[in-house]
This record gives sequence, C-alpha cells and structure tokens, in this order.
Amino acid sequence: MNARLKEGLRTTGFMFGLTLVVITCVSALQLATTERVERNAALFLQRAIMEVSGVPPSGDSAAVADWFKKSVDAEPAAAPTRFQVRDPRTGKVLAQVFTCQGRGLWGLITAVVGMDPERRSFRQLRILDQNETPGLGARICEAWFMRQMEGKTGPFVLVPEGTRSSEPTKIDAITGATITSAAIRDMLNGLLRATEQNREGAK
Repeated sequence: MNARLKEGLRTTGFMFGLTLVVITCVSALQLATTERVERNAALFLQRAIMEVSGVPPSGDSAAVADWFKKSVDAEPAAAPTRFQVRDPRTGKVLAQVFTCQGRGLWGLITAVVGMDPERRSFRQLRILDQNETPGLGARICEAWFMRQMEGKTGPFVLVPEGTRSSEPTKIDAITGATITSAAIRDMLNGLLRATEQNREGAK
C-alpha cells in the first residue's frame, strides 16, 4: 500500500471518528436538556396566559405553576386551543385565553390571546414563538404592540405605526413589516370568526 493511500485512509478514519464523537456529544446534550427545555416552554406558556388574563405575573416559577394548576382549565381539543381562567377563590371566570398561529414573513408566529369571559373584547397578546426579522417584524414582541388590542372588539384593520387609534377595530402596523403585521391582524380576525362560530354552535 503506497504512502498516499495510507495517508488518505488515516485522514478518513480520523474524520469518521471525530464525526462520531461530535454526534454522540450533541445527542447526549439534547437528551440531557430535553426535559428542561420542555419545562421552560410550559412555564413560558403559563406565564403568558397569566399576563393576558390580567393577573399580575409572578417571577417565581413554582408560584406560576401552582396558579396555573388551580386557576386554568385547558381544552386542548378545542379549535383553537382554549384556556378558561378562573379566580381560584370564587370560581368566577376572569378570561378566555386562546392559542393561535399565523404565517409571518419567515415562518409561523405562535401567540396566546386573552379575551373577556364572554369573548366579545380582547385583552392582551403575548408572542410565544416567531422568526421574524430583528428590528422589523420581530418588533411584534414589543410591549406597546402586544398591549394595543386591549379593550378592542375587532375585526381589525391596520393603520400606520404611531396612530395609536382608540377605535375598536384599528391596530397599528409596524413600519417596514407589512407581512408580519398582516399576519397578526389575520390571526386575531380568525380567532374572532372561530369564537363567533363556537358561540353560534352552542345556541
């Protein structure tokens, strides 16, 4: 066997071994962190539901989990997924919270949206997941944007950023992020249609 062939085999063997070690380490790291990632995602959802329900959020993860267990009835089979939030002391319904999705510029946007107990007006919005452009579409995570539909009824139309209209059907778009803004508008209007259909079906 000539020297070049031996060198090639040695290099190939080294690269194969190195690849195997890296894959093993990455797989082990993923297995070790999966439970923590799932736990953090659940906590993030619970805290978002707390916020859009109008309940002052807690920084203590154990307190949030305890609140969720005592106060929230989940209906994952509903379309869209619905969470009914109650006062744990009186049993009074405080809010209806829904998960919804819309297609932004770079992928799905996932959010939770709060509504009043009768599902006639909105509370706030919290973004759970998005891949929009930093400084543009990703601004949907800014507090002013997520608060602006509170107390409004929709269906929504977009107005230029900075309008801050108090009209019940208008929300500010984000300058330079037309597709992302339209995705949020369509998400909210779709939720309105779904809740109206559910209300009609319950009669």
